Amino acid sequence: MIYIKTILLAATALVAIQCDAQKKANEKNSTVQTATASKMNIQKIELEEMTRGSRRMVTITPTVKMVEINGTKTEMKTGTTEWNTLMKLIPSQDLNKLASYPSPTTKRYHDGALSADLKITVGGKTFSSQSFDSGVPPKPISDLYFEVTKNFKAR
Repeated sequence: MIYIKTILLAATALVAIQCDAQKKANEKNSTVQTATASKMNIQKIELEEMTRGSRRMVTITPTVKMVEINGTKTEMKTGTTEWNTLMKLIPSQDLNKLASYPSPTTKRYHDGALSADLKITVGGKTFSSQSFDSGVPPKPISDLYFEVTKNFKAR
């Protein structure tokens, strides 16, 4: 009976240690991803969505964001928290891959959806996505896309 209790106690301890190690690894990965985005010196993020007769665009820099809907421009201050959130959402992999992410749908081909393009400027070089349907971004950039589109609703 003592052996069973000892084995159960040891197994419980190992599970607890493994869970703690996994939690620390996740925290470390999150910190590394944020640091990677900061080290990339991202200057601005642009999202443009358009179709016949309709155009909306958001340009976000560390200090200012400009929202333009059908020619009407609104300029606001970019909060530090908002910028840091965007930095965490930028794909940590090579930004050269941004242009290779395929669009999941094609409604924009027949005006069934606005055509959207995402651009990220780093150190003077602009990385652009392929065009995709508004509201249906490629999976690797979906979180970033939806965070940026909140600016259309906030206006």
